[in-house]
Amino acid sequence: MKKTNKKASTRSLLQRVGDKKGLVAIGIICVLVAVLVIVQFFQNSDLESNAEETYSVHIVREEDPILFDGIVQASEVQEEYYDAAKGVIAEVLVEDGQEVEAETELFTYTNEENQQLLNEQNRQYSRLKERRSEAETELANAKEALNTANANIKKSNQNVQVPAETEESMSVDAGIETAQTDLMEYETEKAEAEATIESAEMSIDELNDQMEDIEYEIETLRKGITTTITADFPGVIEVNNTNASTLASSEQPVVRLLSKDVKIEATVSEYDYDKIKEESPVEISLMSSDKEIPGKITQIGSLPMQASAEGSTSSRYPFTVIPEEPIQYGFSVQVGFSEGAIYLPESAVVEEDGKKIVFVTVDGIVERREIEAHKESNFYVLDSGLEVDEEVLLDPSPELADGDEVMVMYD
Repeated sequence: MKKTNKKASTRSLLQRVGDKKGLVAIGIICVLVAVLVIVQFFQNSDLESNAEETYSVHIVREEDPILFDGIVQASEVQEEYYDAAKGVIAEVLVEDGQEVEAETELFTYTNEENQQLLNEQNRQYSRLKERRSEAETELANAKEALNTANANIKKSNQNVQVPAETEESMSVDAGIETAQTDLMEYETEKAEAEATIESAEMSIDELNDQMEDIEYEIETLRKGITTTITADFPGVIEVNNTNASTLASSEQPVVRLLSKDVKIEATVSEYDYDKIKEESPVEISLMSSDKEIPGKITQIGSLPMQASAEGSTSSRYPFTVIPEEPIQYGFSVQVGFSEGAIYLPESAVVEEDGKKIVFVTVDGIVERREIEAHKESNFYVLDSGLEVDEEVLLDPSPELADGDEVMVMYD
């Protein structure tokens, strides 16, 4: 019996020890769970606290350039089409791709009709010239006859007057009557000579007027027989057809002259029309390479272009850009125009007592800063107070003060 009780006592002790260990383990587990709950609670509290201090930011940057598609063209183009009024094309004097200077002869016309008219005018002019020569001869003869008549009249007057001086001592004889008769004849010859002179001078004046008119016609016709077309400016020649016999029936220009200077024709929508200005600088990007060339806007059209796309509700206006360097005719380019403006979202600016405040953040540290800006639509245009690449908070709490720490989030 004693032995049996000893064994029972031993098992009871071990059982009690095991029960205590179980309770300890359960206690430890409960403590760990409690610790985990507390840690989780504080972590959640920290996350909630941090979530309240996390802001999105806007990085201050200049607005991206507005891009326009454009085509490079010659700044000046001279197109010469066939003109039947000038005659027929006799010869094309230039070749395709040839570089020429101003006043270079391009091609010539020959006008056969004008040649026939010129021949007729020359014949008429010769006839008038002969008549004028005859009138000049008649005038010269009349002047000579007048001089002779005047001399004879003077001599006859002397013969008539000599007997008169000795009338008391001499008798009148038949010589006086002869002298008087001659004097009358000479007076008649004088009158006829004067009339002839007047008539001849009138004829010569009329003939001179007629010859002057014909000379003008002759000069005009002479110029119209061979008409030469010349270059208005230096440039490069474009000739598609050099066959003079078929140029008259072609609808293409006989010759096109393209200036060496080029321009870029582009269009702007009505939404950006007020942004671009004449003389504004631009950057020209070549579509065929990475090259960029500076230029400037020289002309902006005031009238919209005809809509090219069906259903288009936006008007487009032409404008011209002159590059600072040569570009090949026909190249496609993009014209970049930068307004130089910095836009701020409406949510980044807080207005306080008529002042505009932004909250600049550097490494999470806040700085309240007053800026100068003006409102346009649903954003602000910065005038001063911020630098490019600075960061400002969006929807900032007005309670933030200089030196506060915040967490920032980038889009």
